[in-house]
Amino acid sequence: MTFGTVKGSNTVDMVGSSGGQGLEADLRETEWADEEVAESYAEIEASTDWLLGYPFVFRALGLGRESGRVVLDFGCGHGKVADHVAKRYGARVLAADISPAMLEASRQRGNPLLEHHALVDDRIAGLPDACADQAMCNYVLVCVPTREQLHRMFSEVYRLLRPGGTFVVLNPDHERRGVRFDCFELGEPGVEYRPGDPMPVRLKRKDGSWFDIVDVYWPGEVYEELLREVGFRNVERRAHVLEDARGLADEELFHSREWAAERTTAPFLMFTGVK
Repeated sequence: MTFGTVKGSNTVDMVGSSGGQGLEADLRETEWADEEVAESYAEIEASTDWLLGYPFVFRALGLGRESGRVVLDFGCGHGKVADHVAKRYGARVLAADISPAMLEASRQRGNPLLEHHALVDDRIAGLPDACADQAMCNYVLVCVPTREQLHRMFSEVYRLLRPGGTFVVLNPDHERRGVRFDCFELGEPGVEYRPGDPMPVRLKRKDGSWFDIVDVYWPGEVYEELLREVGFRNVERRAHVLEDARGLADEELFHSREWAAERTTAPFLMFTGVK
């Protein structure tokens, strides 16, 4: 998640489920381009991501069917996922991010199959049209403050994809407010958020401690609408629970803990579209 661009504080009136005036929160969007934030994000415990998120993204992209594919990682962060895709599937990854600190962390992995690019004003100026076979965008769009910026980002991915290429978007499901998943918790129970509102999020570090960030609330319908608006076809939405990951996610991870909430509640939404 590397696209928080709004600075300063936003005071948000959040409406409780009863319809009356609810909790008022002063929330500051997370500055993902900040070096300190980048360092903190590298320390998160991403167990649920690797159980019910990334494996389904890789499958939707068709990775592993043939080596040498070019995959765009739009909002690559510190490069852990890009590095995994390159090593496991033999893909060349175009890793792009707005954060110099994140890009440098990714470069430090020393993977020759990763090609790093700066995202400036939602564009990657150094890449030509139709240069990627597939594209993914993981946990990025929840950091984007306006619908207009989301549209620009989808348009850029569309430009970079070759005809027939698949674009996969993975986000936490912001409707799961107050559910404690293994490594994160979204929003506040009983609170309704309007599109574009800041939403508090708690993430677990590898040492077991928790820290707070701020997402931007966008209902899933917004992503579906925007994918179609910029030209993607066959737009679909999927969500997965623990049993769906059997035989797909890492077996050791699958059996490593109880996975209380993940057994019955899907923590993520995955959207796919074809150029």
